[in-house]
Amino acid sequence: MGLMELVSCERSRRPGGRSRRPGGRSRRPGGRSRRPGERSRRPGGRAGARPPARAATLACQLAALAALAGLLAACSSSGSSGSTATSSGQTASGPGSSASASAAAASFVSIVEPFDPGHPARTEPAPASCGGQPTTLAIEQCYQTRTENVDAEIDVAQFARYSSAPAAERSTILSQDSTWLAARAPVCAAAFNTGGTIDGISAAACLLDESNARLDAIKRITPPPARLKATDSTDPNQLAWFTTPAGSRIAEISTQGDQTGGAIVAWVIVGGPDGFVVNPKQFYFQDGSFTDVGVAEPPNPAYHRIPTGQEYQFSIDYSTLAKDPNADKSGAGYLYAPGAPVAVWR
Repeated sequence: MGLMELVSCERSRRPGGRSRRPGGRSRRPGGRSRRPGERSRRPGGRAGARPPARAATLACQLAALAALAGLLAACSSSGSSGSTATSSGQTASGPGSSASASAAAASFVSIVEPFDPGHPARTEPAPASCGGQPTTLAIEQCYQTRTENVDAEIDVAQFARYSSAPAAERSTILSQDSTWLAARAPVCAAAFNTGGTIDGISAAACLLDESNARLDAIKRITPPPARLKATDSTDPNQLAWFTTPAGSRIAEISTQGDQTGGAIVAWVIVGGPDGFVVNPKQFYFQDGSFTDVGVAEPPNPAYHRIPTGQEYQFSIDYSTLAKDPNADKSGAGYLYAPGAPVAVWR
């Protein structure tokens, strides 16, 4: 017997609801339904005996409640069993994944900025443009803050890689991060040594370029080719520098023309964290379908290895520029292309 039977038992009472006489409580007119000093007994019954109909109703209710209690007990047992299984499943997987995440967090090494030590790189507000700041110090601090903001993104990206990597790969990730960070400042300082205050600004801007290139490399983002301004100035602070994904720095100087109507271009390179190996074929002139690969000036720079933080220059004579059939030279430029072009100087 279940819940529906219990409802059925309730409905089996006298029609009209409670077992009362019409018009009010079951009292005799003018007083209580008992004589003074006497309990209400019915003939043939004992004091307090329940009417047969009510007794039957009560029995029905008790039977229904007993059945309902059994049903609830069965549901509770089933639910408890399911809950236990779920809890056991969570116990089996939860602590393991939590312990792994905790171990990764404990062993991961975040970037700590040399210019803002004492804590991992963190994000702070910074002007969108640093060049417009009123003082040299404010310009440098702007570049440093923006650099730290990018470094905080690097930490997030690297921690995600680190957390899911096997133990051997984790040590490689930490080693690469450490090598890159140790090389960044020397790479940025290598070219800027004129002795003026502009050197500090150029080096600070270089830090931001290095971090942006690093973040793109970690996220495997291929940015569009950099479009840089060609110049004949030999002042490193006036050069347009490109930062490779590996952290090396490249600039171009249009030094002079040659006797054939061509041009001799000097390429300036600072080796990144892993150094840089020169391949002159990766540096050429292009204007639409016209290409001049040039001829390297002696000494031959081919496959010269530039150490980390060291500056190296070599020149290439682009002697066939006069043969460029395009009258409009607006699309022409000197390219660095270690595969597809990644930077062009115009």
